Amino acid sequence: MVLRGKLSAEIEIKSHPENYFKRMKEELHHLPDAVSGIHGVEVHEGDFKTHGSVKSWSYTLDGKKETYKERFEIDEASWSVTMVAVDGDVLERYKSFRVIYKIVPATIHEPPTVKVTLAYEKYKEADADPHKEMEFMVTMVEEIDKHLLAGPVISNKAT
Repeated sequence: MVLRGKLSAEIEIKSHPENYFKRMKEELHHLPDAVSGIHGVEVHEGDFKTHGSVKSWSYTLDGKKETYKERFEIDEASWSVTMVAVDGDVLERYKSFRVIYKIVPATIHEPPTVKVTLAYEKYKEADADPHKEMEFMVTMVEEIDKHLLAGPVISNKAT
């Protein structure tokens, strides 16, 4: 019986990978302006850029408004951030859920990318894998990239 799983996607970005990593590790308060499906974010512990901070996100997934309360983890050495679910709608569907964003700089032969990994544990084997959640994350990565290319943030919908 397989209850634990991982889904991964690698998305090419056009923005500078350092800027993308900075946005993900320090400037998450801009996401409601950058991503159409994210409505707001609220800090419960810490701030927007400290390892271990706790935030709640409101967003729309598959036409339904949901929340995702997460503990934020930063790995400077590997250019990755992880959002570990501690509460919210996703934990009604999955026993555990974490989203890992790893920014991969360009090489001579490859453009820069963002690798998104969803690591999860289902309650029952028959439960669905988080394909809708992965689609949302891929769209989010693409919209952040477009936002970074468009220039500075003018407003902030974060609460």
